[in-house]
Amino acid sequence: MAPAFTKTRWVFEKERVIVAAGLLVILGNYLLLGSRTTLWDRDEPRFARAAVEMLESGNYMAITFNGESWPDKPVLTYWLMALAIRILGPTELACRLFGILGTAATCGITFSIGRRLLGRDAGLWALVILASTLQVLVIGAAATSDAILLPFTIGAMAVFAAARPTGVRPVHAVGIGLLTGLAMLVKGPMGLMPALAILTVLLLERKEPTVRPASFALIAGSVVVGGLIFCAWAVPASAATEGEFLRVFIGRHVIGRALKPMEHHGGNFLLYLPYYIPAVICGFFPWTLHLPGALSALVHGRIGGPSGRRLFLGWILPPFVVMSLAATKLPHYIVFIWPALALIVGGAIVAARAGVLTPRDRDWLRGGVWFFGPVAGAIALGLIIGPWFVAVPGLRGWGAVAGLVVLTMAALAIREHLADRPQRSAVILIVGMVVFQVPLQAGVLPGLERIKISPAVARAVNTRTGPDVPVSAYKYGEPTLNFYLGRPIEYLSGPDGVREWASRPGPGILVIPRDRLDQVREGSGQLPVRELSAVKGFNYSKGKYAEVLILSRNQEQK
Repeated sequence: MAPAFTKTRWVFEKERVIVAAGLLVILGNYLLLGSRTTLWDRDEPRFARAAVEMLESGNYMAITFNGESWPDKPVLTYWLMALAIRILGPTELACRLFGILGTAATCGITFSIGRRLLGRDAGLWALVILASTLQVLVIGAAATSDAILLPFTIGAMAVFAAARPTGVRPVHAVGIGLLTGLAMLVKGPMGLMPALAILTVLLLERKEPTVRPASFALIAGSVVVGGLIFCAWAVPASAATEGEFLRVFIGRHVIGRALKPMEHHGGNFLLYLPYYIPAVICGFFPWTLHLPGALSALVHGRIGGPSGRRLFLGWILPPFVVMSLAATKLPHYIVFIWPALALIVGGAIVAARAGVLTPRDRDWLRGGVWFFGPVAGAIALGLIIGPWFVAVPGLRGWGAVAGLVVLTMAALAIREHLADRPQRSAVILIVGMVVFQVPLQAGVLPGLERIKISPAVARAVNTRTGPDVPVSAYKYGEPTLNFYLGRPIEYLSGPDGVREWASRPGPGILVIPRDRLDQVREGSGQLPVRELSAVKGFNYSKGKYAEVLILSRNQEQK
């Protein structure tokens, strides 16, 4: 065997081992992260409970929550969660499993794109950078659809990146179409983000010999393929719900969210147009330290050359602009651009080491301190000071440790960054984010579990009543209660509804905040009920402390 071939094979095998090891570490960390907490209101338990009900009913076409139709999202997330729950049981890790796998897959695909476009080292940096951003840490171990969506959308970008040297061919269009269809089955029109980005890149490259008129037609065809895959489920699902899916999902959650802020996520057009700038500054933390310099180098063609500039600008700008124009805004709506940001930051780190960056790029690189520093300080102070406002044993100590880790990481990284050593600052950020996971997972997250209300209420109800006893709730509608209770909940309307519930024959349980019960009693005096238990905690979805009572009607305590 030729020496050159032997050396190439050894390098390739070593690279595969490094990438595999990195992905295993990422997967292991996210598995631990996903197992450290109960579900967080409100999106996680809605997905999780709907998946459980899908298994219980055997109806895999129409989605329900609390026994009622729930057409808010397409079906693929629920199918995957239901599969994991069938294997592992209705646990938090089961509900989060495919999101965690999706996160690891997205990191692997990002490396593949980076290796092809920017070289192995930039790809490896991008893999680690993406996995350690704040936004990905939040969604990557959550029982929601975002981390499940990402590998399909980024996979479509990987197919396009592979097609660019020779031009888009039918086989590429089919692959992009299949991935687009799966992405749409996860999150509807959000699955079209790759097509938007690809068409933008083709427009920017229209004078290149590899871009032919047929290229646009093929990408348009891939959108049609994706739409047909989506309609293969959506049409019968809408028929099964008498048109409710299309009316609610398309009418309210697609068109409605685009035209009008929903659930207080948005506002005046001019006021909220720059919404996603701070979303990037906070969500891409800690790598906003390098992002300004990376963007400068990208714009001037020093990352991937003119071809890389067209690809990454076409990938980043259209989703950013489109989501900025939509009335409803949430940080995770633009997470599709996170792998592109990770790739250009990885490319900038490699370019800095190679001496490719200009003094102007390095000025912008050092300027990242002004974006990174305030966010690091806010996170650290929140971790140090925040626990003093909640009475949780041990949380103050763990919070202080976590805050000091962030402060130390920030101080060391800023020092190296200002000394024009961006690669050293990047290594410090990686080490700092790894060390940060220790106090976060060992103490901060378990400590916060002690002040959650719904899991404790569900345990109290399930240990004191049989599974056939009906449960009602008044002014406490957190979806985590639905998931952990494991039975339907009747939501009462107004004080008269509470009084009517109390007069019903037969056993029953009512979950109600103490202040709301006091208001009901002011109008009608004492009710014929008995207090089984009381749970005090912090309702984080409402942002306030509460004491929630469990009342019994005609029920003997177990």
